[in-house]
Amino acid sequence: MRLHEWTLRGRSGSFTWGVLTGLIALTAAIALPREGLEVSNGHFWWIALGSITVVALLVARSGIWSATGAYAAVFWCFHFGLIAVLASGLIEAHELSMWDQLWLLGPFGADAAVLALIGFTAFAAGASLINASAAVADSRTNPPDPNEGAHPFGRAGSVLVFVAIVLWCGSVLMTSGASGFYGAYGDYLNAIDQVGGLMGLVWLALGGGIVMSVTGRHGWLRTSAIAAFGGMALIALPIGLRGEIMFPTIAALVAAARCGWTLSPGKACAFLIGLLIVIPSVREIRSTGLQGLPEVALELRLFDAFVEMGGSLHPVEKVVRWRAEGEALDMGSSYWAPVERAAARVLPGLPTSAAEDDMRIMNVLVADRVGAIGFSPVAEAYRNFGAVGVVLVLGLLGAGLAAIDRIADRGLAVLAIAILYVPLLINVRNSFVSVPLQCGVGALFVAGIHVMRHVSAAIRCRPYARPAYVRSEI
Repeated sequence: MRLHEWTLRGRSGSFTWGVLTGLIALTAAIALPREGLEVSNGHFWWIALGSITVVALLVARSGIWSATGAYAAVFWCFHFGLIAVLASGLIEAHELSMWDQLWLLGPFGADAAVLALIGFTAFAAGASLINASAAVADSRTNPPDPNEGAHPFGRAGSVLVFVAIVLWCGSVLMTSGASGFYGAYGDYLNAIDQVGGLMGLVWLALGGGIVMSVTGRHGWLRTSAIAAFGGMALIALPIGLRGEIMFPTIAALVAAARCGWTLSPGKACAFLIGLLIVIPSVREIRSTGLQGLPEVALELRLFDAFVEMGGSLHPVEKVVRWRAEGEALDMGSSYWAPVERAAARVLPGLPTSAAEDDMRIMNVLVADRVGAIGFSPVAEAYRNFGAVGVVLVLGLLGAGLAAIDRIADRGLAVLAIAILYVPLLINVRNSFVSVPLQCGVGALFVAGIHVMRHVSAAIRCRPYARPAYVRSEI
């Protein structure tokens, strides 16, 4: 009875917290003025403190290796890391690059930070309301049999990892030769642009594949896939491919934790310290690549990783600026664009423009006006529906990730992480345009493997009875 009472109190607390934070986010969104706020370190201090409070409560409620907790931590790094370091005094404003000073300390930098905090609060509200519906599923008390794994798709996931690595290596060799593996990041992007569409599928396959492989049956194939992924990381990181390695790694750790295989506190701290060292190191090395490493003077500070990742607030500042300058809202066109473009490819008679000319695609719009600065789910929601849209979109996102954490069936939860969670992690610093396609491709792949397993099992088990022998009376 006591356990039941504590469960009810926990659900009641989650519901109350969800409603309260949701109302706070919605009220702030309605009250947010379109004109700029006066920027000061004081503003950044309370914004950073508020964001830390939100992420701490989410992690405490769901765990750092839950889908909700890990996404919240990643979201915080990419949207609040820079202002947190600036507000804490670890770095002075004049130490920032002139590029960062212009947008962050401009008239709309504080607006962008406040808008991101409103969205983050709405994310916490959505997750809390889902958590209030029932007890959180926990598989750690009954981990899967290592000889069986959490699902039957482990081998397919391992093969997918190998295929993704082979395709990536082949693409680099075809576009820039062997020098592409140790050249500069800019040279890599220019060369690989010829096969940009293929690269999107490669990174999706790598992320989904490593998730299914890690949580599949133990064996030499699984071990080889993990080793191959690690080897690829050693090559890709010096080029500058941080997100392409970081997001699949985080998704794999979340999936493994869902199966009860969590990192110890010591290993988790080592992993975090490693990230804080690798991220600024990659920033310094990628300008020249490994070929210029002897001439690079590395001056690494752990908080430089937050400065680097926190630049994803820049696209939010840009859409806030454009809105204040009088540009109309897109009213959902960037969310509808990928559906319309996909339909135009299969249905005759539907006109469509080239992707690089379609300004409904947010990364295309930002690249055309500003440059390759990435994007953000906060910026996209605001560009479409304003501040209230940020509350609604981020609230739905939080609810969706919390729903993944609540899936009772372990195998189904892992597949949801592979199919849905990996694209959503990638979307933290990109536009929405690729998310529907990535989720659809992942679902079709898993469905195809499932059908193939059933067909092969039916063929193997089919009885082949010989006709009965009938003795002739003649």
